[in-house]
Amino acid sequence: MRTRLIVSITALLLASATYTRAQQPAPEPPDIGSIGVVDFGYRGTTTDGDAARLQRYRDLRDGAASQILLQKNTDVYMFNARAANIGYDDQQYLATFNSGTMDVRFFWVSNPINYGFNTATPWVETGRGVFSLDQAARLAVQNRTPGVVGIPNNTATLGTASIYRSLARPFDISTQRDSANVQATYKGSTGLGFDLSYNMSMKDGYQPWSGGFAFNNANELPLPLDNRTNDFSAGVEYASQKGMARVSWTGSWFDNNIETLVWDNPLRATDYNSGNPLTPYDPSGYSNGNGPAQGRMALSPSNTMNAVSTMAMYKVARHTTVNGSFAFTAFEQNAALIPWTINSVILTPQVLAAFPGLAHLERPTAEGSVHGYNAVVNLNSRPNRYVSFNAKYRFNDRKNLTPVFDAHEYVRFDAVPEETGSETEPYNIRQNQFDANVTFNVMKFTSLRAGYTRLDIDRTHRVFDAMADDVFRVSADTVGNQYVMIRGLYEFTRRRADSEPSMEFLLGSGSQPATRFFDEAELDRNRGTVLFVLTPADVFDVTVSAALGNDDYVDADRAFGLVDNTNQSYNIGINLTPVGTVNFGANFGLDKFSALQRSRNANPPPDPSFTDPNRDWTLDNDETVKNVDVYLNLFRAIRNVDVRSSYSYSDSDNGFTHGGPRIEALRATNAFLPLPNVTNKWQRVALDVQYYFAKNVGIAAGYWWEKFDVNDFATVDLPGRPGVPRVDYLGALYTGYGNRPYEGNTGFVRMLYRF
Repeated sequence: MRTRLIVSITALLLASATYTRAQQPAPEPPDIGSIGVVDFGYRGTTTDGDAARLQRYRDLRDGAASQILLQKNTDVYMFNARAANIGYDDQQYLATFNSGTMDVRFFWVSNPINYGFNTATPWVETGRGVFSLDQAARLAVQNRTPGVVGIPNNTATLGTASIYRSLARPFDISTQRDSANVQATYKGSTGLGFDLSYNMSMKDGYQPWSGGFAFNNANELPLPLDNRTNDFSAGVEYASQKGMARVSWTGSWFDNNIETLVWDNPLRATDYNSGNPLTPYDPSGYSNGNGPAQGRMALSPSNTMNAVSTMAMYKVARHTTVNGSFAFTAFEQNAALIPWTINSVILTPQVLAAFPGLAHLERPTAEGSVHGYNAVVNLNSRPNRYVSFNAKYRFNDRKNLTPVFDAHEYVRFDAVPEETGSETEPYNIRQNQFDANVTFNVMKFTSLRAGYTRLDIDRTHRVFDAMADDVFRVSADTVGNQYVMIRGLYEFTRRRADSEPSMEFLLGSGSQPATRFFDEAELDRNRGTVLFVLTPADVFDVTVSAALGNDDYVDADRAFGLVDNTNQSYNIGINLTPVGTVNFGANFGLDKFSALQRSRNANPPPDPSFTDPNRDWTLDNDETVKNVDVYLNLFRAIRNVDVRSSYSYSDSDNGFTHGGPRIEALRATNAFLPLPNVTNKWQRVALDVQYYFAKNVGIAAGYWWEKFDVNDFATVDLPGRPGVPRVDYLGALYTGYGNRPYEGNTGFVRMLYRF
């Protein structure tokens, strides 16, 4: 049982974001120019199981629960303000002011991400982005001291606790993101307008992060976060009866105070040294563990973006308008590059004489630069009541201007110097897209639409340099009828390559020649959706919808990768309002997803396994998701009482079925363990009762119940201790982060005051 208790007397308003949505004030009397609502009370939460997952994006700590709403409307201006959860990790402040010519908006929103309150790590953060392990333990592992296990790597050592298990200390992993935005707009009577905007977002805390040592051990660390983004924009526009024009600038600055991560190797306390001054490294050190004592990786670099854009709209004739925009964007980053390796053995004069390119970097900083050009032109016309059409052309061009970097000589996983690298390959992409749609209003309330899209994509350093999508769609809509609304859409996409595949790209990356990449796979795609809304009476409506989709991959030469993808979605819902004080609704949804993938378990050429079809295997992934939502609201059905209640249910079953000759061969030797289904079930009950014993004063009580059941093979607990993470498992040291069940109860008692 985990109960978190914090009482905040200094906080004026405290509540979670979801509580704020559930706790709406009583219906306002009409035609009130100003109103204020204060909702203040106490909240308590208890949790069995994974409290961090219960509070994944919110803060439910015990304490005050309240919010405040203010609204004032006059003939001259409108003002609204709201504050909730002051002092908590999910606090919110919002305010808007509008006087017709002037519009000002402000918000501050905090969002936590709670990964784990039961997580732990044997690493100690000795500096920002620097993690150390106990030196004595690392020496015992490196020297293969009898009875000492560093990281379990087979079933024989799995039953023995790692030496690092007892060194692991609790380490809550959570991230806090705070965002602020200020916008101001002025529109003069002459049609000239100005706008300014500032947005700030800062993030700190920790998140799970991978820091492995090639093929001999993987690690999960709590990555520290400390970054901030500042965005500014300014624009000026002119509008008249015939059209409008606008010019604007946007600038963005991302500053990351932690750009490098360094962590100790749990298998080595010193850099491996064979004793041979010419080759002190082990040529297989990246796989057998005879490598560096530390690892180092670059994190997100600080960078800037500046964009200048212009747009215009003009009414060509009656019911016909043309509008367009153009934007130029420059992305720049010039962070310092980390050295080739942190391994001191490789930096000896003898090794550098054999690999002179490792003595220094070609340049000290990234000098990264990308320019983007974007243009859009739209034509919309409705020449008569029966026909309307629109056409759009969109152009996007991304040019990578970063200088080429020579990386023919490099260090593989900080363990082995090699000469098998290459120069960097700046990635460019250009897109041309044309859309056209025509709508026929064939009868009252009903329209038919047909459309076509052509998308051409040119890329560099990919299997296919050029791809093209042809999309055909038809739809029918019956909207505005008193009793029925029908919307249907069918879309067919034909994607084909406009170039020959690049075998150099595939083989250079170590991929099979027949590999298919999802974003450039030739396919025939079918998508269809249907929506019915029936309203036989004003107090009752029924909604039924269905969506089907399938991707058929047509290139038989691309046998590996995703070979089939199908999804289905069905929903039926009802809403009933027998009287003005009562409304009820329910919805049931069913979603099905299915995908088939094919791969080959093989070593690179000239190993014969690379072309051996007996090494092929498949994965059939199927998931079924069921959703149920029910609500019942009573507004003054009982005198002076408002009741809001809801129930939500979600059930997912995700299965993994392996097949193919490689799997059958492993089964024959009992060397294959099938993956169990990943299942989860989530339920939530929310109840809120408000009673006004005077015109402006009332009391309220609320209750939430939430339960999450999950079985996930990627989550590992200590044997016989469910819910207690295991930090030492096959091939890795973990923080213990994973999908675990929980059951939570939250209760509210509040006072309501309206003024």
